[in-house]
This record gives sequence, C-alpha cells and structure tokens, in this order.
Amino acid sequence: MSPIENVKCPECDGDMVSRKSKYGTFWGCKAYPKCKGTRDSMGRSKMDRELEREDDAQRPSDERFTFKRS
Repeated sequence: MSPIENVKCPECDGDMVSRKSKYGTFWGCKAYPKCKGTRDSMGRSKMDRELEREDDAQRPSDERFTFKRS
C-alpha cells in the first residue's frame, strides 16, 4: 500500500498533516486550531465513513449463500 499524499481538509480544503494520538494515526488540518478538520488514517472524512455505513446497511445480506452441513 502506497503512502497517502496531498490530503485535503474536508472543512477548509487546506492541506493536512499526519498526526498521532493515543487512539492512533489520523490526518489533521495544518490550520489547527483555527480549523479542526480531520480524516482517519486512510484519508476518509467523517462524512465518507457515514456514507459507507449507510451503503452497507442497504446492501442485502448473503443469507441465500449460507450452507449447512448435514
């Protein structure tokens, strides 16, 4: 996996830098504390993650592919 570069802030569209916290690595806006925009370590914003969860919830389950041993 290649390193993520040129990450833009979801709040102000400014540059972001990789930061570390007790919870792990994340991307934080260079304009902090003026702008508090963040992204996760994969470069996804909070909105991106919420949309992914909604898509997963709407996707039908694979119950028809469940196999039982007799």
